Amino acid sequence: MGSLETPVGVDVRDRLLATAAQDVVHALRASAATVYLVRPEPPKLMLIATAVVVSSLGVGPIEHIPVDDPVYATAAAYRSGDTTTAYSIDFLGEHPEEAISIPFPFTAFSAPVGGVGVMTAFWINGPREPTAEERRQLAEVSGRLGRELEQLAARRVPMTPPAVPRVHAAESGLAEGQGAAAIDNAPLVYHLHRLAVQLNHVSDGREAAALACARVMSAVDADAMAVTQVKGDRLVIAAAEGCSHLFLRELEGQLLISASTPEARAVAHRRQLTYAPGAALTRGRVGSGDRDDYAWVVLPLLGGSGVVVGTCSIGSEQPGISKTAPFALATLLGQALERTAADGARHALAQQLQRTLLPRVLPQCAGIRSTSRYVPTGGIDLGGDWYDLVTLPDQHSVTALVGDVQGHDIQAAVVMGQLRAAVRAYATEGHHPGTILGRINRFLWESSHLMCTCACMQIDLDTGVAQLATAGHQPPIIRDPAGCYWNSNSGLDIGVPLGVDPDSSYMVTEAILEPGTLLTLHTDGVISQEETQSDIMEAAIKFSGADELETLADELIRRRSNRMTDDAALLLLQFEGPPAHARIRQLEITQNDLRGAHRARSAVHGWLHEWEMGQVAEKMELLVSEMVTNALIHAATDVHVCVRGYTDCVRVEVRDSDVHPARQDTSPLQDDDPAESGRGLLIVDALADRWGNSPSGRGKTVWFEVAAEPSCP
Repeated sequence: MGSLETPVGVDVRDRLLATAAQDVVHALRASAATVYLVRPEPPKLMLIATAVVVSSLGVGPIEHIPVDDPVYATAAAYRSGDTTTAYSIDFLGEHPEEAISIPFPFTAFSAPVGGVGVMTAFWINGPREPTAEERRQLAEVSGRLGRELEQLAARRVPMTPPAVPRVHAAESGLAEGQGAAAIDNAPLVYHLHRLAVQLNHVSDGREAAALACARVMSAVDADAMAVTQVKGDRLVIAAAEGCSHLFLRELEGQLLISASTPEARAVAHRRQLTYAPGAALTRGRVGSGDRDDYAWVVLPLLGGSGVVVGTCSIGSEQPGISKTAPFALATLLGQALERTAADGARHALAQQLQRTLLPRVLPQCAGIRSTSRYVPTGGIDLGGDWYDLVTLPDQHSVTALVGDVQGHDIQAAVVMGQLRAAVRAYATEGHHPGTILGRINRFLWESSHLMCTCACMQIDLDTGVAQLATAGHQPPIIRDPAGCYWNSNSGLDIGVPLGVDPDSSYMVTEAILEPGTLLTLHTDGVISQEETQSDIMEAAIKFSGADELETLADELIRRRSNRMTDDAALLLLQFEGPPAHARIRQLEITQNDLRGAHRARSAVHGWLHEWEMGQVAEKMELLVSEMVTNALIHAATDVHVCVRGYTDCVRVEVRDSDVHPARQDTSPLQDDDPAESGRGLLIVDALADRWGNSPSGRGKTVWFEVAAEPSCP
């Protein structure tokens, strides 16, 4: 049998589970029986279906059950240590979404299996109360199984439940032709039904293919499976399990025009192809590729339009794989791949539109620092919330805005883009916030039936004077370096929302900003229905001049992420003081600029010597080069570099459009590593005095500081 520390031990465990479930089905004349094992990992204890025995009329179990859910008999039995009964009428009342998985009345009868799981039997066609004998039989089988599992656990056999349960047909005892075939196919029907339900909820083709691999390989006891998608004139692997590296290298990017491989032929001829063990075209496809005694079936995947959207290749030691292969998979998975491809195209279009409507990078100017966040809730990642920061022609003033257009659709987004363009034009002309709001109010009234709320603030960076006007929008939160908040509500007139009255006028209120003042402009989505602006103030209490705007922005969005019911736009500003002695330089590097890192090094070298900070130039050039190279390679977007020179340190911010945070790679180098890729942050961590990285608006920012003197206070 081999060591029980190997997967052989898990096979022994699974046979015990299947045998016990078979015994329960026969003893209780149940439609199905399931053994659940507990998954102890956080965040929540879950009971996971591990072995299922099902008849042709059997009910499919709920596969993942929270231990603390009071409705499930399975969970109640685990918590109480005793047999428990539950009925579908009560269960579906609390979980109506499960009706698609269990579409008819049933009774669930559960008993604990030692301390590691639960055995649950199902009867269909109406509620029934288990008899005393049935309770005794279920408790007896469950108790025996619990003792056997405890013995295996003592011999270090894992009790971790699998991702997909092992499903078995109930042994019918019928002769061939008397209904045995329907029972034998019950596991396949079970998995296909589950797959159909799951595919309705996925939005990514690779996720759909991975689900299909897990279900189908378990259903037909396959050894290998590969799913591809048609991309132009090539095949691209969407998911694969158990396949050799050689096979996957040949399959990825395979040209369809040649029609020389089984997959290309399946697409060209739009029909299933089968290959006996040892066939020349399917040799070396499984595992290490050392064996050739596997049968293969290759299915073309058809979308709802009848177009072939991909292939599914299944390999097994069972010669009859072509007879048991799930042909319904070609329809289920094909339509899912077609739908997710269409969803992906719509998502890409929405992202492109959003990139056009919102600022790609906020302008950076001496005297003020800024960051932003935009989090949509709509299914197409588009909405009417917006923000902007406009540098005025004199370079000593900025106009900051945040607004919320009525609606959560493309129309709202388009109107938002029109308003943003209009605001930039009026602000650049030098108008104060009251005039800007008045003009875009009339523009909106004449061009759309939608309304919009907006807060507009203009800041003179030389004097710190801020002029503020609002149109039905919450005023900005202004916090001075001492931690005191400006009470903007006392003297601020919150005007009528834009687009309601074409003749509305908007009053301007002034405030004096001290160096270090923090300003928070936001839309309703940043605050939940249970919160007020004071909650945001509390979140910002710990913020000080030495802290990061990026960190605060992340925290404010994180507080809302689990309760988001509306789009959220957030603009954070920190007034640093008059820019007379401040120094700032910027550099844009395009995605395909092969000399981008060299240009960044040269620019930083020149700026630092211009600022008489050449003593840190060598270190800064190395760090900038690493960050720009990382951004160009891993983010694959344009890169914006901003360098700020202070009296005590130099700060660099490298922004790109990739939303994934930069990560340190501390794994040891392998012989086949092409380079020390992904290790730039290790250098930054070693040489910079302070550094960090976080999402920033529509991408991320990696920043670092190097002291101009031996230590930066």
